[in-house]
Amino acid sequence: MTPVAPEFTTWTEVPADDELRLIPIGGLGEFGMNALVVHSARSLFLVDCGQLFPSDDQPGIDSIVPDFAYLEPFADRLQAVLLTHGHEDHIGALPYFLRRWPVPVYGTAFTLGLVEGKLREHGIDTDLLHPVPDFGRVKVGCDEDGGEIEAEWIPVTHSIPDACALALHTPQGVLVHSGDFKIDPDPPDGRHTGMDRLKALGDAGVRLLMADSTNVGRPGRSPSESACREGLEAAFEQTKGRLFVTTFSSNIHRLQTLIDLAYEFRRRVVLLGRSLDRNLALARSLKRLSLPDDLLTDPKDAHLFDPDELLVLCTGSQGEPMSGLARLLRREVKGLPIQPGDRLVVSARAIPGNEVAISRMLDEAERLGAETSLEGPGPVHASGHGSRDELADLIRAVRPAQMVPVHGTYRNLRAHGKLAASLGWAPERISLLDGGLCLRLFGEDRMDMPGAVPVGKCFVSEGVDHMVDARVVKDRLILQEDGVVFATLLVDPQTRDLVADPTILSRGFVMLSDDEAYTELLAGVARKTYEEAPPEIRKDGEALRDTLRLALRRVIRKTTQTRPLVIPVVLEAPGI
Repeated sequence: MTPVAPEFTTWTEVPADDELRLIPIGGLGEFGMNALVVHSARSLFLVDCGQLFPSDDQPGIDSIVPDFAYLEPFADRLQAVLLTHGHEDHIGALPYFLRRWPVPVYGTAFTLGLVEGKLREHGIDTDLLHPVPDFGRVKVGCDEDGGEIEAEWIPVTHSIPDACALALHTPQGVLVHSGDFKIDPDPPDGRHTGMDRLKALGDAGVRLLMADSTNVGRPGRSPSESACREGLEAAFEQTKGRLFVTTFSSNIHRLQTLIDLAYEFRRRVVLLGRSLDRNLALARSLKRLSLPDDLLTDPKDAHLFDPDELLVLCTGSQGEPMSGLARLLRREVKGLPIQPGDRLVVSARAIPGNEVAISRMLDEAERLGAETSLEGPGPVHASGHGSRDELADLIRAVRPAQMVPVHGTYRNLRAHGKLAASLGWAPERISLLDGGLCLRLFGEDRMDMPGAVPVGKCFVSEGVDHMVDARVVKDRLILQEDGVVFATLLVDPQTRDLVADPTILSRGFVMLSDDEAYTELLAGVARKTYEEAPPEIRKDGEALRDTLRLALRRVIRKTTQTRPLVIPVVLEAPGI
């Protein structure tokens, strides 16, 4: 999405010596595809490099990544990628980015463990990955000390291990990027958000805070992850048959709670889903999760146990069609039929846009006899994002000179700005950015927003080694909604005259009540358009097809109010 803002006309020029540019090329005005360019005369790097999952109006697309057009004029200057945590909307675009710019990638151990698996799948050098401990620091950029900007990783609680905020120590002052965070008073792993360090930075002076806006519309505080144990325990107590639980495979804390409960209730654990296997193996290797070896059971051996002896952990909490849960619902997993007495628990929040798919999934489980409701004393899910009181706590702790809401739709960003205003921040101290809109910081507390740089979305389809053109996605959507109309014209190769009436063929297109008469109408339009075309148009195949396409589209739209894909085909008659 290109923001409604004037163009930053000199964006291809290297920043001035005292200039620092902050440019969100994804993640603002939307949920997902988080990527922030940090650019000065001597430094150029990204904070996060995430993907966006496609919606229903993007058929055949597997993922969407940022357009990195801004970086092209400075391709030889790019120095690093700094990661806040390992969720796909923050790391998912890295394979596509690193194929073009193989630069060092810095992040915490669990984050880089997730990235390493992705890079191996894409055949990219994993030596690019450099782990950083909590409160660790890395210098980025060029100067006599080895780096103009020093990045500091500050631990935060979130729904994935090893999440961090970033403090960027720059010549223009300290910038704090919250990443995705909450302030959990009782995290299962004992790793708390580093509020003391954030307050110390605030005491020393912070120039700018970029803070997560995801849950700004939720009052109060997000429940602690530990609060989920009570609700999940109720699910174990109330389930007489198999207990199926689906959650995000990266939520290691939730999975640890479920594994602990399975041990207490004497249920064996079955894992269904490739990402679950991979992420649990990584968490165990990094000692982020404890799992007795004799607790796991292979899916093919599940039939050896009574229903009340099994906990099935599966992917698919968002209704994904190729997930472990989807396979269960299609009865594709032998020995694990969902049946009366079983229960399905969705221990995850619906990502906006997935509500219909999740509803269908729950309905199918009920159709097979499983219970999907739960009467219990506590929640089975806790958000990994802080609610309004936690966002206010962060603003008060950091006390930035400038507040910049990030991560979310424009409505979220604006609500976050209003929250800062209610805490005493004047309007001129609150900057609302949008995708591609550049914020420049200079010395002596001077700043401006010179305009927008080119940004956009690149479409990825698995098995295709290049980005999918947006026009292809548009054509697929047209085919899905209004179908396709083919108009075939047979011409004399010498005279270029028609040798037969044009033929009309359609698929997925609803014609008028008299299909034969309507076909004749379209054939007549094609004939008339061809015969009235100037000789130079007839000789130019592309121009001729465009002329025919426009004429047919015009009459179809006028008579049916639809916009099918129109494909003219011009063939030379054989043997003439």
